[in-house]
Amino acid sequence: MQDDSSFTETVSELGTGMTIRERLDIEGKPLHVVIISLGSFFLLSFLVIIGIDIFVDSLMFWFSHVIAGLDVITSTLFTVAIRVLGAILLIMTLWIGFLGKPLYEKRPAEIVFIVLKLAIILLLLMAANIGIAIITAFAFFLWNPPQLADWDDQMMSLYRLTVVGIVGIILLLEIFLTESVIGADILPSIMTASLAGFLNASGLSWLILSASFIVFPLYIFLPRILMVIWSMRRGIENFWIEFVHHKLGLFGFFLIAFIILLALFAPWLAPEGSMYHWTYTTHDMSQWFLPPSWEHPLGTNHNGADILGRVIWGTQISLLVGLTASVVAVTIGTSVGLLSGYYGGLLDSILMRITDVFLCLPTLPLMLIFLMFFGTGLQNVIIVIAILGWTGTARMVRSEALSLRERPLTEAAHAIGASDSYILFRHILPNTLPLILANVIIGVVGAILGEAGISFLGFMPIHGQPSWGIVLYWASRKAALSNELWWWIGPPGIMIMLTAMGFAFVSHAADKVVNPRLRGRR
Repeated sequence: MQDDSSFTETVSELGTGMTIRERLDIEGKPLHVVIISLGSFFLLSFLVIIGIDIFVDSLMFWFSHVIAGLDVITSTLFTVAIRVLGAILLIMTLWIGFLGKPLYEKRPAEIVFIVLKLAIILLLLMAANIGIAIITAFAFFLWNPPQLADWDDQMMSLYRLTVVGIVGIILLLEIFLTESVIGADILPSIMTASLAGFLNASGLSWLILSASFIVFPLYIFLPRILMVIWSMRRGIENFWIEFVHHKLGLFGFFLIAFIILLALFAPWLAPEGSMYHWTYTTHDMSQWFLPPSWEHPLGTNHNGADILGRVIWGTQISLLVGLTASVVAVTIGTSVGLLSGYYGGLLDSILMRITDVFLCLPTLPLMLIFLMFFGTGLQNVIIVIAILGWTGTARMVRSEALSLRERPLTEAAHAIGASDSYILFRHILPNTLPLILANVIIGVVGAILGEAGISFLGFMPIHGQPSWGIVLYWASRKAALSNELWWWIGPPGIMIMLTAMGFAFVSHAADKVVNPRLRGRR
């Protein structure tokens, strides 16, 4: 593969007389381009590594504690052991690459990918049910069997719908024809049963932990992801070179950078144990509702807490919800749009009708109903914003996929026998990335505004770490507006406005960069 050979060549050059700038491919480039290029690589790599580690930590603890029934201490030790083994495997994989050997030749990569698929199926057998595991196994291994290579698209669609439909119908019947729904169990629980339940009943619960090897292929593929990020540097550099010519975009970029730095340095700007930390309260009534002063630049609230400190700490929650909900929503929308636009037919009709239903739903009331039933935790707020925010992306990605499906490049890939997954991920998805990027950026604005509205109505944990919406919630509860306590209302509102404005400016400039038809003459 081209990526593997370029990585191997880069590694082999480490022993030559090349300078560090030449090795990093930054020779002759302006300083600001170098900072953006290397900074984006390290930032994206850090986020990927941290994301995978958090995912593995949460998955393994849930799997060992909830599914396998281990106690908290044993589950924690098991989770730590899996993470350590994964880190060792990652180091070994990187070391093989540094020795100059190809990391992902065709055959080894296929074996690791098959192991990952088998691990996912085993995990679904343990944690979900047999029906979902069968459908997943069919999608992984029998979706395009070589024995049916001479079948046309209509026959293949009928084959897939038949298999998935039969298993799905049996699964639904077993779910609904039960004593809890109709008063009697009509069908035996086969598709709805899980392997974990059988093992627990047989006293073999320790075998459930065998599904934990799902994480090891992730660590093997992690260097591959880092290599892909490294190969993206040239595109990031070209994007930045065009982006710097848009003044509003630069203003928005530095505004967002300032707000992100504010969130990162919150523990030092408003340290724990000081009067500026969000947990600080006082019973001294003389410290309540103080106007701005040198000691409290934005005054205090009804508990004597410093409002500036609460606004600084609120930056973390607002950005976390905005970025996470936007990424999740765009991921869902991209998946739906790609599948709908590429495959078309019945699948397109079903997915688009589901999208239409979500488009017709009243967003804010549905968010509040969801949070009333499932709780007002931070993760639930992120989930509900993401679930209701993917439809626009799905529509736009579908339109782009419909156009790309008919282009000569896609038809040529079909002619040489390329699989659907190869065409989707190597031809169609890369061409929709500019559209996806724009949706991620503008989606942050909607998510932050949505979180602020939910928090203002009191559907967030009001006594935990505050967001900007929570600050406004308490200002409303204590009649800050009627009492003319402007220092309590203004700062969080201004921060919400500046954040939304910064992301909007960046989105507008990015749209001009990735779409040459919108670029003006310079």
